[in-house]
Parts: sequence; structure tokens; C-alpha cells
Amino acid sequence: MGLCKSKLSQMGRPLRPQEKDILKSPLIIFVMGGPGCGKGTQCKNMATKNGFCHVGLGQLLRQEAQRGTRRGQKIRYLMLQGLLVPTGVILDMISDHMLSCPESRGFLIDGFPRGAEAGQRV
Repeated sequence: MGLCKSKLSQMGRPLRPQEKDILKSPLIIFVMGGPGCGKGTQCKNMATKNGFCHVGLGQLLRQEAQRGTRRGQKIRYLMLQGLLVPTGVILDMISDHMLSCPESRGFLIDGFPRGAEAGQRV
């Protein structure tokens, strides 16, 4: 895995009070596994069956990198360099996606954490 060598935030932004109410007590499941092991496929199946929102980090990053936003351009640059996107940016993207699904019974997050050290602590 690459290293995070960016000046982008390493910390996510704090949630606003109304956002805290939306995410008060949902079930959040982090799905971990190696590349290509079927995390995304299983998450889609479980999300459909249980009314969960699937948050696939790889897909979120690719979508954001294609946007013309400032954040999207920085993410695209980092990805093309083979570097990791800072954790703070990732956390903001995940929370934004979760907040876009307020009716969800829970969340399946796959592809996070995304750090070289994360894979060594299993």
C-alpha cells in the first residue's frame, strides 16, 4: 500500500447536532478482507436483504476523483501517484454518504481503514 503524504486533513470534521440525531444509534459493520475476496459482493447482498446502506470506500473514492471539485482533484492526484488519501478526507466522505441514507437500518462499510499499518495489526 502507498503512504499518505498529503497536506489534506488527517482528521474528519465534527458532526453537526442534526447529523448526530440522524446517526444516533445505527448498526455499523466494518467488513474487512483482502482485495478481490468478495467484500463488495457480500455487502451488496447483505444490504439488500437487511435494509442496510452499503458504503464501499473504493467506489466513493473513484466517484469523488471523477468530480471536478477541489477535493476530487486532490484525491485523483493522490490516487495517480499511488498514495493513500488522508484518513480525515475518508471519514468525511463516509459520514456524508451515511447521512445521505437516514432511513437505513444500518451501514456496511467496506474498504476502511485504508492504511499500511491497519493491515499489520490484524
